[in-house]
Amino acid sequence: MIPLDTIVATATPHGFGGVSVVRMSGPDSKNIIRSISLSSKKKEPFKHKTVVLVRLIDENNVPFEDGVVTFFKKPNSYTGEDVVEISCHGNPSIVNKLILICCVNGARTAEPGEFTKRAFLNGKIDLIQAEAVASLIQSKTDESASLSFKMLHGELSTLMKKIKKSLIGLLAKIEFELDVSEGDLQPKLLGDALLALGGFRAIIEKALVGHNSVRMLNEGANVVICGAPNVGKSTLLNSIAGFNRAITGPQPGTTRDVIETSVSIGGVPVTLIDTAGLRVSKNKIEKEGVLRAEREISNADCVVVVTPANGKINIGDLSVFGGPLVHVISKADLCKKQEIESLKKQFPESCIVSAKASFGVKKLLKIIQVCISISPSLGDLVPVVTSRQNIILKKILYCIQNAGDLLSGSGPVPFDLVSFELRDALNQLDLVLGKTVTDDILDSVFSDFCVGK
Repeated sequence: MIPLDTIVATATPHGFGGVSVVRMSGPDSKNIIRSISLSSKKKEPFKHKTVVLVRLIDENNVPFEDGVVTFFKKPNSYTGEDVVEISCHGNPSIVNKLILICCVNGARTAEPGEFTKRAFLNGKIDLIQAEAVASLIQSKTDESASLSFKMLHGELSTLMKKIKKSLIGLLAKIEFELDVSEGDLQPKLLGDALLALGGFRAIIEKALVGHNSVRMLNEGANVVICGAPNVGKSTLLNSIAGFNRAITGPQPGTTRDVIETSVSIGGVPVTLIDTAGLRVSKNKIEKEGVLRAEREISNADCVVVVTPANGKINIGDLSVFGGPLVHVISKADLCKKQEIESLKKQFPESCIVSAKASFGVKKLLKIIQVCISISPSLGDLVPVVTSRQNIILKKILYCIQNAGDLLSGSGPVPFDLVSFELRDALNQLDLVLGKTVTDDILDSVFSDFCVGK
């Protein structure tokens, strides 16, 4: 449902600064700014894309601020409605007073993401582009921001619309085959259909492949450091972090809880997680620490298993995680050169490190970067940024695969079942674009937005 009221919120971060921007959107935006401002011009000052200096007045007609007002006439605005943006001094008391006076004159405070939600409801953007707005704002790296910008400008939307158009054409041919019983009217149908479905499948698979890298660019990757007690996990964490984040000591079991620190690996945000030593213990506190370590391991993007160079290396310790794993042989400073060379031959895939001497740490970071598939550049990737998009695209891929299997099976082709799969794929495409979407989904998408966007 397209809203009929007018909303207002600050579009800049809360706090003190040179300038703050208050944004209004809705049918009464122009009337509200007229009622709360004085202009030196006799003619109508608020024209589309014009910038006007006005004196803002309170409910008692007392001036309290000079503001720069920019008016955007519908539908040529961000939301597709009349939009007013007021630039004022960046003082929270002035901003709050301005919003309050707008509300007294007929506006209401915007909900999180409501400006972008209105842009979606008014057909200015689709749901993929709406999600890109939040992703762009929350991006932690240049690469992540670049990918979100591509999505905001419709690269994924264009791809999905192209697939949808081709699917509709293919479905029409399939259903024509169902309606007409005469043979050989479409002799090339089977081959053309399989070729088209193969193309759709390749495009969607390529889009899905990069999702994990995009997710880690946006949200960061979790790298868990684990191993037996007193193997140098906390010392390694401190060495990578560049400061003493974790307490270290010669006695086993110093680390009892999960300790986190944020670093950047190859320009990508990474959360390094130090964990309690993995061993069987009767101590309740230590047992809880081990349980927490195991939970972190199960949710990791990559696990670094640490074993000491001056002790026996148990190969079984390297089977704690089924995903990307890096084996680190620590405390190399306690070994002679010949012993290190022997370890390299015995464990050629492992990384030999001395955290105290910072030996091997740079190499370890490069291995972690490769291990979690963070490419230095995602190039021409069409980004699939959100989990919602990822889940739906997997469903579309499943429908396309089913349709292909039905067409390539032995015996008569069940065109009715093929038609069902293609219709399901089209319904999923409408979901990802936001053509058919429930209020619950919209609320979920926009709840993570800031209030002024």
